[in-house]
Amino acid sequence: MAEQKRHHVNHELTEQIKLFNWARSNAEYIPELALLYHVPNEGKRHNGGLLVRAGLKSGVPDICLPVARRGFNALYIEMKWGSNKATKSQQAFISGLDREDNKVAICYSFEEARAEIRHYLARADNFDLVNCEEAQKWMGKCCGHDYEWAPCRDCAIYCGDIDRE
Repeated sequence: MAEQKRHHVNHELTEQIKLFNWARSNAEYIPELALLYHVPNEGKRHNGGLLVRAGLKSGVPDICLPVARRGFNALYIEMKWGSNKATKSQQAFISGLDREDNKVAICYSFEEARAEIRHYLARADNFDLVNCEEAQKWMGKCCGHDYEWAPCRDCAIYCGDIDRE
């Protein structure tokens, strides 16, 4: 059982590392990603009592993006692997976050977590961040998309119609 649990934690950790690698590689053009952080509350520690007195809480989701969007105050992501489900303490904490108008997602892979973040930070309806990620970049700016409906022209890092030669 301990080996199986360690196996799940390692896969969760691997998926989480992929997520943070993606976030770091896109933070220049999607600055909100620089605020994404991990809450190190998993595992057993030799100084657990001290950490609890210092504020460590059971059930806190693994990842937080403290950016208000889409009617929510922040996005929290609990990473799981395989058939793992939220624990009772996680369910209780998630209920509290929900009551305080936070969005909470339980994700089973890097791809699921990335999709949640892309949708949460979407610049407009039907314009998830994948559009920003795939847009051409030039000299630290984003060239955006030339679609009339795209929100690119309102973005702070949009390079506009500057001469690119």
